[in-house]
Amino acid sequence: MYCPKCLNNTLALASHGIVNITINGKQMDTGRFLYNADKESKQEIIDNLTDKLIDFFKWYSTFKNQDPIKFVQISSSDFVCEDKCAIDLRTKFSVIDILIPKSTVNKILHDLGQQYNMKIELQVD
Repeated sequence: MYCPKCLNNTLALASHGIVNITINGKQMDTGRFLYNADKESKQEIIDNLTDKLIDFFKWYSTFKNQDPIKFVQISSSDFVCEDKCAIDLRTKFSVIDILIPKSTVNKILHDLGQQYNMKIELQVD
């Protein structure tokens, strides 16, 4: 990925950090999880994401007026530049297709949508 400071293709996800989950602009207080790619398997990371998405769907299913789920952001600020650029901690980048495959995220969302009777209408950029 390209670093926003030096504009070189030197940006990479750190081996451990925090992943934030925002759906339709809403984030639960517990809408984040820790990952450690050195100690956890890909499946363990996917399981952690799934657990957090289940929590969100349970919470969101209690809303009276539910909008279809259109926007899902799974991101982290734990990226590092090989050139040691100082990146603002408020800057977040998507971890979809870096830490978790997009096809896996889509499958989890659609399965949970059916389970909790919610419409999933993801917008494609």
